Amino acid sequence: MKNTAFLKDSQGRVIQKQNLHNGSLQEFDVEKLKDGVYFVELQLAKGKCVTHQFSINH
Repeated sequence: MKNTAFLKDSQGRVIQKQNLHNGSLQEFDVEKLKDGVYFVELQLAKGKCVTHQFSINH
């Protein structure tokens, strides 16, 4: 299982997905997203899952 990052909206729908690579910087393009609450969910190879909530306010 790979390390994967998901950008999700407040309804839990996946907006963007990225496979993570050790030692590299990964970014989501959030410039065109509407104002609101979003989540970044990291699914790690050993089955662990970490979620961070953030807000966009242009």
